[in-house]
Amino acid sequence: MPTPIGHALGGIAAGVLVAGRTTQPVSVGERSWSLLWVWALCGMLPDVDFLIGGHRGMTHTLGAMLAVGFGAALIARRRPAVWYAAAASYGTHLLLDWLGVDTVVPHGIMALWPFGDTFYVSAYGVFPAVCRQYWLVDCWVDLMQAVAWELLLLGPVAAAAVLFMRRR
Repeated sequence: MPTPIGHALGGIAAGVLVAGRTTQPVSVGERSWSLLWVWALCGMLPDVDFLIGGHRGMTHTLGAMLAVGFGAALIARRRPAVWYAAAASYGTHLLLDWLGVDTVVPHGIMALWPFGDTFYVSAYGVFPAVCRQYWLVDCWVDLMQAVAWELLLLGPVAAAAVLFMRRR
């Protein structure tokens, strides 16, 4: 499973590619957010379930992705590109987790919940398992290697998307 850095890069790439050259920030209350931050946060958002105890449950589903798009529609009412890009950024988290090596049971993500409770995992382990034993030195070495792989694989995609849209 990718780290938050990999998920943020995936979210940025998808958000920029779907929204295009949308530079106007999104206002939430009295605060404005740069869209790159919004896409990065949407890419990491499914892991909020760590705070409530379970992981890879209903936040790692296509239904949650649609809910994020709906939530974006409520916040950015007249900006459909933002709605679609928020959902796509969130969806990259599902894709990257599906492509990751999972060492925690149940393996994979419950992508089709609430219509089904089957867990799905790709046969291709593109992203290494992430160590969660942070008190061990070997864990930190593994995490650094995982981040380096994500930067190598996803960094150029996110950078190319941003550069391409800025030149367009």
